[in-house]
Amino acid sequence: MTDGHSGIENRQVNQGGTGGFHLVLGYLKDSSGVGHFVIHATARTWYSYGLQPMDFLQQVGFTHFQGTCPFHHDRCFYREIAILERDIHGFENERQVESLHEGFKRFAEKIGELFSLCQKEDRILREIGLGKHSDSLFGVPQKIEVKESDVPLWVEGVKPKPLINLEKQFAKLKTDIDNLRIFLPLVYATGDTLVEAVIKALEFLELEAERTEPGFTADILARTQDDSMRFGLEIVGIEGAIKKESKKLTQVLEFERIKEHDEKTILLANTFRTLPISKRKEHEDFTPQVINFLSGHPILLMTGWDLYRMVCDILEGKKERKNIIDLLFKDKGKLEYK
Repeated sequence: MTDGHSGIENRQVNQGGTGGFHLVLGYLKDSSGVGHFVIHATARTWYSYGLQPMDFLQQVGFTHFQGTCPFHHDRCFYREIAILERDIHGFENERQVESLHEGFKRFAEKIGELFSLCQKEDRILREIGLGKHSDSLFGVPQKIEVKESDVPLWVEGVKPKPLINLEKQFAKLKTDIDNLRIFLPLVYATGDTLVEAVIKALEFLELEAERTEPGFTADILARTQDDSMRFGLEIVGIEGAIKKESKKLTQVLEFERIKEHDEKTILLANTFRTLPISKRKEHEDFTPQVINFLSGHPILLMTGWDLYRMVCDILEGKKERKNIIDLLFKDKGKLEYK
């Protein structure tokens, strides 16, 4: 681990900062020829109370340099963020290095705002008698390996137009593929992955959807843009059916009891999630006991496969978003989507 300063070459390659912080991105070359990208940080402000800038820098992962820094003299806090394993001529033109610079610029633009948030956190923690938060923002330094086969950035300026056009088409195609693949977890996932997929599907239906705080009786709250219809969804992914002993039944009943805005309560279960779709038809997603148990409440029971088919039907022009939303809001009991 380098001390961020000792080597045969140490030069500034970028700089920035906000909120009284001054950051320099330095490139340090050691005696073995390995290059180190190091952020050198200092601050020119001091506060009479609360979290101080220098303490903040150490809190987020910087180390105070006990020596003279060529950029900040005796008030330097440094953090190594990347290692160039082979210092070669022209490495500045490599994409990995460009990405590193972009990341540094974003950090420099936001460090003042980040410090303000940490000051607020520190003040709240003091008020409620808790210790300070001390997680570092940085992981291990990124390793950058420049290969002879890597295409330098300056080549972009001499690419033939047919290649440029094809690359643009490919980038758009990849984006389109990624935007459609986000719905696939609806039929196989559980946990956070399933919840995020449901949120994406609801947003595709042009609903405003957000995840609730842990421990709340619904996983997702959603509403139409005109706020005329609201929804509370409890999400679960399991390898079998929803049975009467499922804790999810208690949760949807509790949400039904405490809801304040006439939300539609929905239990969305990705049942038999490890089975191929063709083999799920022979199974009941919700047992008769569950359906009977909830029959006295306006609660909708549906599966991840139901929501997935809704998305596909809209994509293929078979259904309209408005009709799907109306169905979700007005129907109750076990959804029979066709």
